[in-house]
Amino acid sequence: MRWVKGLANRGFAITIITLGKGPIDGVETINLPVGRSRSRAYFRHLGKVKKLVNKLRPDLIHAHYATGFGLWGYYSKFHPYLLSVWGSDIISFPDNFIKRIFLGKILTSADLITATSNYLKKHTVRLYPQLESKISIIPFGAEIPDAIADRKSDDIVRLVYIKKHEKIYGPDVLLAAMQKIIRIKPNTRLTLAGQGSMTAELRGQSELLGIEDNVDFCGFINPDKMSSFLSQYDIMVMPSLQESFGVAVLEASAVGLPVVSSDIGGIPEVLISGKTGILVPPGNSDDLSQAIIRLADNAELRKTMGQAGRKMVADKFRWEVCLDKMAELYERLVSKASKKV
Repeated sequence: MRWVKGLANRGFAITIITLGKGPIDGVETINLPVGRSRSRAYFRHLGKVKKLVNKLRPDLIHAHYATGFGLWGYYSKFHPYLLSVWGSDIISFPDNFIKRIFLGKILTSADLITATSNYLKKHTVRLYPQLESKISIIPFGAEIPDAIADRKSDDIVRLVYIKKHEKIYGPDVLLAAMQKIIRIKPNTRLTLAGQGSMTAELRGQSELLGIEDNVDFCGFINPDKMSSFLSQYDIMVMPSLQESFGVAVLEASAVGLPVVSSDIGGIPEVLISGKTGILVPPGNSDDLSQAIIRLADNAELRKTMGQAGRKMVADKFRWEVCLDKMAELYERLVSKASKKV
């Protein structure tokens, strides 16, 4: 939805056709019912979406996520058609021959494709080499606050995790690391933001490990308040087992936080190990705990890495620049289509 808000503020007249999402101020929203199964809903609404597109006759359609809304774009047969891939639709979905053919038809139907990272583009091209010339890299950047709030001056080191509570993002690995950290740095606290299918299990794990007094669960954080929320912490930790990009890393770096993250997927594109944070092998609680302890022991290193991360976001991943790139792509597609008429 952040793309929608940003582009609407640039003067684009946007209509959203979606599943189970609330309206956005100033943006026409057509919200179709999800029903019992989200995956089935994409198929159930194919005819309705095609009729809506033909009625609206937009200058272009832009579908986000190939194996969801991308199916609607494919079935609509409308052009120009821009498709954005996000990660699991490319990395996890095509795990057999039939799915790979299905995904290939959706991707091939698009006039252009956007990917958030070089990693995601390369992964897509490995599957479908013929699509390389169609793919543009447009990161999902971060907004940079004008000022950074001062960190608390007490002796507590505050860690934050801001991913869903799902196995693929490694929250259980982080709790295992936390037990080792507390033995050496008992003044360390961890906040697990978000929620998911593992939330109850993670609460139980923290009690079983005897670290419940050092672990907080704060629930979902409104994206509009993410910068002020992150500013309360000293280190952001992202122990994911799979990541196509890593916008959470950029959001933390934008407010001056050093990041400890798994060395996986697109993360090395947004985290310079030893400069803006520390990369560690995925799924390894020993290496994760050692990296966190290194930063917890050195406030000056945390500050230096945080400043370097903030500069990197400003130089390469500023949200306004990402909006510029997407707006230019829209205008190029529309202009090319108008010349064919």
